[in-house]
Amino acid sequence: MHNDYSILGLERGASQAEIKKAYFKMVRLHSPEADPEQFQKIRQAYERLKNAQNKPEGPVFPPLSDPNAIKMMQQIQTYRKEKNMTLYRDACQEAWNHFPDSLQFLYLLIMAQRRCKNTGKAVKNAELLVSKDPNNKWFRMALAFSYQERGYTQKAFSACEQAYRLGCRDIDFLILYADSCCSYFFYEKGISVLLDVMRKDCRWSRADIPKLVSTYVTAMHINCYLRTDVLPEIIEHLHKFLSQYSIYTKEYMPRLTLLLANTCACVPYGSETFQYVDQIFDLALKSCHEKDDLEDITAFIESYHYQRVEADSRIDDTLCSYLELFHDFSEYSEDDEPIQRFATLDLQLCMIQQRENTLAQAAVLKQEHPQEYEKISDFIMQLENTDTLPQLKESLLKVYARLEPFITNGQYFELYPKEKQTAKNLLKSKDSDLKPYVRSTKKIGRNDPCPCGSGKKYKQCCMNK
Repeated sequence: MHNDYSILGLERGASQAEIKKAYFKMVRLHSPEADPEQFQKIRQAYERLKNAQNKPEGPVFPPLSDPNAIKMMQQIQTYRKEKNMTLYRDACQEAWNHFPDSLQFLYLLIMAQRRCKNTGKAVKNAELLVSKDPNNKWFRMALAFSYQERGYTQKAFSACEQAYRLGCRDIDFLILYADSCCSYFFYEKGISVLLDVMRKDCRWSRADIPKLVSTYVTAMHINCYLRTDVLPEIIEHLHKFLSQYSIYTKEYMPRLTLLLANTCACVPYGSETFQYVDQIFDLALKSCHEKDDLEDITAFIESYHYQRVEADSRIDDTLCSYLELFHDFSEYSEDDEPIQRFATLDLQLCMIQQRENTLAQAAVLKQEHPQEYEKISDFIMQLENTDTLPQLKESLLKVYARLEPFITNGQYFELYPKEKQTAKNLLKSKDSDLKPYVRSTKKIGRNDPCPCGSGKKYKQCCMNK
């Protein structure tokens, strides 16, 4: 199929109009008289593509011959176009009553009953329809949907399997089948079914976009639970889909970005999939102009970069914890400032003690996780400077020793007990540093009037500044 597009000089997924236009252009260049062999290839490619895009979207029935049946069909089509579902259903029922041998009227009745939420009757009629022609994939699909809408999930799963084996590949059906597979923990089968949707070589309409998004969402949800070897293919298809239909996918970008962040943390650095993920993130940032959406997308991308570091076995817990502080700072209040400061000092001192190992990991960060390296680059530069390192350690240790008696869960003294005595000696040698801090004015309460004179409470005005 891909070669057929190439013969006509088209991209995959070209519309029927584009295929027809390209065909006439190519036959002018390669006429049957001048180049009969190439003309034959062009003709065959055109026929295959035309037939592939003109496959019926429902069951094919023999034409009606009875004038009354034809008149009833016209009435049914009129009600359907007018979207009068009640009259549509009643007209189908009347036609089926008059022509009980016409499977076409029975099929339409089931569709109408489903639209009117008459799920019990739809199930009964769908079972009857399938009993009359068990190998019709469209009838099996109607039965599967009827079971699902009635709440018979196990029967729906069985009906989906049978319809799939008969060759049913309608997009709504494939999504239903994939969801059924996941409900019964057949994740690999679910992924396989969803890939059938992604691999469809066609141009989607705007109405299909939510269904396509649902396909990718379900596929990435499965990959969150079950790491599969088809993730690179899923990401490649997603990148192509979003690039081609970005104008219609803006509202879905925050959700897709979140799923990518949670799914692709283990994608190898520099791989084609890694590049696709970065390009999708760029698309997401460019396509969304709502402030809230942009903030969410930016936060998800930040989370993705941190999760990549966390998943990298070359980066130890100390450096990961230090990076985590930069992602959690926004959650701290003013009252938590000493805890935040203590945690930072604890990890910095540990990294000074493990200097060679830390610098080796920092080199990995700089190469493969530059966004995260940027957060700690200032401290790494201090760590690299051997001339000022002793003074840096002493200044950090002095503040750390002053805070340590009042805050729990510090690791530095636990990992390096000799340093605790060093800290005590350091404090004793600097008497001025032993004096407790005394506020010059009364502390402003969260609910007190803001001192700036705005008239607002402190917590609602200058506290966060």
